Amino acid sequence: MSRKRYPLRVARGARGIRAQDLRTLSRTAWWARRWIAALEAMRLGPRFGRGRQYAVAGQVTELELDGPHVEAVVVGSREAPYRLTLDFTAATGAARDRIADQISAEPMTLARLLTDDLPIEVEPLFRAEGVSLFPQAAPIGMSADGKPVYDVKMHCSCPDWARPCKHLVAVLLLLGEEIARRPATILSLRGIDIEDCGLQTEDSRLHAAAQPSQVPQNPQASIFSPQSSILKRLGPIPFWRGSVRCVDALARLYGHMQPVALDGANGKSIDLRE
Repeated sequence: MSRKRYPLRVARGARGIRAQDLRTLSRTAWWARRWIAALEAMRLGPRFGRGRQYAVAGQVTELELDGPHVEAVVVGSREAPYRLTLDFTAATGAARDRIADQISAEPMTLARLLTDDLPIEVEPLFRAEGVSLFPQAAPIGMSADGKPVYDVKMHCSCPDWARPCKHLVAVLLLLGEEIARRPATILSLRGIDIEDCGLQTEDSRLHAAAQPSQVPQNPQASIFSPQSSILKRLGPIPFWRGSVRCVDALARLYGHMQPVALDGANGKSIDLRE
């Protein structure tokens, strides 16, 4: 039994945003793989391939992100372009504050996010507040009129009744590329601005600096001991060639440095030649 095939009509000359790394997106960072897996779980069928072609061909001429709200314009087979909107379910109110506070409380987590890395520990923070970090294929609830409510509300002005249509898929794939490069984007889609977390951390540092300094009564109790949480945050050093563990070597080094640093903080003269 032969199947009738309908060629994909892609408008030429749109000169929009072109996808660059879709072939390798599923083989890059774990959050990029999870994004692609979330789209594949929607069982898009041919729409996934058609949306990929739209993304590669540059049919998305406008793409604007405003927190959880995304607006886009896609040139399709018709003369008039299609207008799309995506609204992601975001953490709000106290839930958003709790997530931001927990990110700010972990300097290493915040530092990794600011350097375009996404610690896997961030996802449970959203899950604990009832918000999924990645798009969900199944409905997350039912509306008052008995209709399913989805994690991402999608709208496209095209006549296709399926959601997401190929135009929405193209936008989602471009978002996936942006998230692969800058994972803080996915936090923004869920209502968390990582720059705000950084500002909260900086405010707390300024507040602490304004308080009278307190010197530890027992200088021997080093904050850089092998049991210190500061050293534990470093984690294992890859391809470490030292004869002792890296964390032990650093603890010994910092143990020698701390008394000198305390003397300097207290205004004592320091002779580094010793």
